[in-house]
Amino acid sequence: MQFRDSRTVSRRWGTKSPAVVVGFAAVLVTSITAMQFNTDAFASRFHTPSSTASGLSVRGFNGDPFGVRTAIRVLSFPSSHYSLAIDLANHQIDGGLETPSSMCRSTVGCVAAVNGDYYDVTHKEQSDPGDEVGGIIQNCVLLHSPEISHQQADLDGQRVGEGLDWSVNVDVNGVTVPITAVNQELPMRYPGVNLPLKGNLLFTTPFALRTPSAVGRLTFEFIQVNGSTSPTTSTTGSPTTSTTGSPTTSSSTSSTTSTTTFPMIGPTTSPTTINTTTELELVAQTSDAVRVRAGYVDISAPTGSPLASLLAGGTVTMTTTSAAGCNNIGGHPILLNDGVAVPISGADTYMAQKYARTVIGWTASGETVVMVVGGTDGTSGATGHQLVRLMQSLQVVTALDLDGGDSTALYVHGRLYYHAGRGERPVSTGILVVPNP
Repeated sequence: MQFRDSRTVSRRWGTKSPAVVVGFAAVLVTSITAMQFNTDAFASRFHTPSSTASGLSVRGFNGDPFGVRTAIRVLSFPSSHYSLAIDLANHQIDGGLETPSSMCRSTVGCVAAVNGDYYDVTHKEQSDPGDEVGGIIQNCVLLHSPEISHQQADLDGQRVGEGLDWSVNVDVNGVTVPITAVNQELPMRYPGVNLPLKGNLLFTTPFALRTPSAVGRLTFEFIQVNGSTSPTTSTTGSPTTSTTGSPTTSSSTSSTTSTTTFPMIGPTTSPTTINTTTELELVAQTSDAVRVRAGYVDISAPTGSPLASLLAGGTVTMTTTSAAGCNNIGGHPILLNDGVAVPISGADTYMAQKYARTVIGWTASGETVVMVVGGTDGTSGATGHQLVRLMQSLQVVTALDLDGGDSTALYVHGRLYYHAGRGERPVSTGILVVPNP
């Protein structure tokens, strides 16, 4: 079989990829390249004895009744014993790439890992290595806002949505300055999407690269003074509009609106912890590209921004809100939402063709199910409609497709059950399984 090693081929969005829907579908295929099926990773396509430890099991699954002729593995566990955690390559935003198994081995207590969201495939020396596509909230901290309209999963709430609910606003002497993006150096460029560098871009310590430098823009460097001085309230139970204007839909809705009060946070809490307010003090402003120093918050803004009226030592307050949950990651597309199969666009050729796949979902009883389907791009694997039927056969009621193809990987209890190509592919984000405290 002809094979292209993803580590030696330079690719950007849309390079040698199938024709897909302009916009998002053009994004996701670039992290899926020609792959070599690893038969040793999957011993059989049929049901095999499961490996079980404290309720966690990994087993083979027969896809023949659904037209899937490649091997399938299913990882499942009860929420009473284990939780899902998001990990970043090298623990940074735009910090390069790392294999899911490496992420798991470097995380205390991790028992399993799979690949996460889609990402931009570039070399480390380029401007945005491993640039994440979707939004990321990790341990209640907003780390990355979505690059484009993107489906998301609340891993704790076991919900899926069409977008990430988030907002960050800075109060400058009574004037509200909305933040356009969090921890994004430059918007990604690919066919059909070319977003200009505009608005107010906020950067925190996990951002691995330098802040952008452009004519007509300044970077304002702030130091975090303290945490919230008063609780922040958040409305839950109904769809909320994000800063990008995309409503968030969840698998559960309520006709009653409730208000939740969140406790104050301490001085060491991350400045973008959701549903908190933080006081920031201006230290300096510069037109240069700079790295975010520990304890700092940097905001890149147009020269005419209200931030320009501040003098060194002046303070502002920053409020971060979200009802998306404390651990939220992106994927595409939503397959099932509260028992209902979500229609898949016929123009989405990525979902119409067969690929290796990674899917995460939940049953009505709260059991987490991760399914990995082996395959070769465009030749073998599973289509989107087959994924829906497979997950329904596993009693899954809510499911989101994650990155697939070359990125597909499953690591459990020190064993790599599947990897694509000649070796496990480094990725931008991973989803880990960790025991509950």
